[in-house]
Amino acid sequence: MGAASRDKGKRGERELAEFLRGLTGSDVRRRVRQHDGDSDLEGLPGWCVECKRHATAAPADVARWWRQTAAQAHRVGAWPLLAWRADRMRDWVFVWPAGLHCTDAPPQSGHVADTLAADPLTWWRMVRQLGPR
Repeated sequence: MGAASRDKGKRGERELAEFLRGLTGSDVRRRVRQHDGDSDLEGLPGWCVECKRHATAAPADVARWWRQTAAQAHRVGAWPLLAWRADRMRDWVFVWPAGLHCTDAPPQSGHVADTLAADPLTWWRMVRQLGPR
């Protein structure tokens, strides 16, 4: 990964952390010392957040990112949350397990078909109102 790509990722993580602080009121911040398998952000208890900021986001990319996010979350016993935004997109897209709210869906799955995807406000409303099943 080149320096420009790493810098873009860091900027995306800072942007997302600031956005989530405003949305949730939690002290969300970029994890400065990331090790393989760590979430990108900290400060959302119970969540393992992976941030992706790319030029494009094909369905195969999102599926690959989701598998990474789900595996990381499984290792630390948290709910996975993938946040991605492609260039020229104004809003972030959040992806999280449908099993968080639906008893018919697997609670933790690496398959993108077992997820919900929506804007961040919808994610936050569902988490606050429905909570984990």
